[in-house]
Amino acid sequence: MNLILVLVLGNKLLSGRIHPELQGRMDIGIQVFKEKSANYIILSGGKSNPDVNYAECEVMRGYAIEKGFPPEKIILDHNSLDTIGNAYFTMKIVDDLTNCSEVYVISSCYHMKRVKFIFELCYKNCYNLNLDYCYHIEDSYAKSKEKKSIEKARKLFENIVPGDIEEIRKRIFTLHELYKVDTK
Repeated sequence: MNLILVLVLGNKLLSGRIHPELQGRMDIGIQVFKEKSANYIILSGGKSNPDVNYAECEVMRGYAIEKGFPPEKIILDHNSLDTIGNAYFTMKIVDDLTNCSEVYVISSCYHMKRVKFIFELCYKNCYNLNLDYCYHIEDSYAKSKEKKSIEKARKLFENIVPGDIEEIRKRIFTLHELYKVDTK
């Protein structure tokens, strides 16, 4: 049996409660899960705000269960602190699931260009990625910040062959400020 997964990307928490943009992403993810008769929903987002004592995925899980979503269909990714982490760490989750054929990646619409670049680099063509669903929100600050973020991602992954997970891992853990391991 081939699995269909819906992957909802987190968004930095402002408090221990779900905020409108993250709620919008979750609503789209739940809708796609039902429409596509998906097997699981992966909620990706760690504790990215030091002022909030919750991981994004935990708040997302609480919201989904509150909406009647079956808890046994939820997989959590606590490791991701940004879009690069979302792609890298969820790819490992997807790899551990057998017979996965389709992954629907959900985020905000203004964010999808960067999502596409990073996910296609990490996932290569190992899975059928669908990036057609997103939550529309008007946020001029986020849009302007997005331009800088995609350039940063392009620089981090410059000259990497798509799917070269060892080189991707190496760059994430040696160069990326959120995941860099201090070897001193």
